[in-house]
Amino acid sequence: MASVATFLVFLALVGALASWIAGAVFYAHTLSANDNGGDWARRWLAVVAWPLALGRVRNAGGHNAARVNKALVAFIACMLVAAAAVSASTNLHRLPR
Repeated sequence: MASVATFLVFLALVGALASWIAGAVFYAHTLSANDNGGDWARRWLAVVAWPLALGRVRNAGGHNAARVNKALVAFIACMLVAAAAVSASTNLHRLPR
């Protein structure tokens, strides 16, 4: 059981990383569809920290904003599963006295 919980931790962390990358890509596509060039440094900072800059996506609306929101939900769900699996894994790996 302990190895299953550890496997779930790694699986959830890989899912969180994949959803973070997908969200950054979708956010970059959304920004490029809305901006007319703009400040490149500010744009790349927003792409790295895209969950903290969702105000710019709300103005986009439609399909692009929905994809960014879905990536954020997937990221949060993966982090919640990872936290629960870490808790279970540490309890199962503990040696009895």
